Amino acid sequence: MKAKIEKQVSNARNYGNEKETVSNFIVIGKINGEMREVVNARCYMGRSRSASTVYASIWVHGNGIYTSGKGTAGGYGYHKESAAVGDAIMNAGVTLWGSPYTGETGDLKHRAHIGGCGSGSIRAALEAIAKAAGARGKLVYVSC
Repeated sequence: MKAKIEKQVSNARNYGNEKETVSNFIVIGKINGEMREVVNARCYMGRSRSASTVYASIWVHGNGIYTSGKGTAGGYGYHKESAAVGDAIMNAGVTLWGSPYTGETGDLKHRAHIGGCGSGSIRAALEAIAKAAGARGKLVYVSC
């Protein structure tokens, strides 16, 4: 998978005070010789037992690049975290190309959509975004 940062926007939202953080995905990479956090994506859900909507935010801090976005996914029967993160990526001005699955490049002439594809697709997308933001060398991926 490859990523292209089409435009830099700033519309992410930290829902930490209103909702429960259910997952956090971080990519650390080397930018200008320094290891630092390049991409941070978080998923949140409401605090009630009947909450079904997943909210996501992504922040990208690269080599002269800063962009962020937010997204949501609701309903049942699919991987909502990947759908919400995919929506946040799109709203951050980033397009993904190729296969949404880890380890597969796919046809880089077709857009990749990670919504509903699982946590492996989140990792592939965030690592591709880190590289597009200027990270070089081996990337460190943390999911918690």
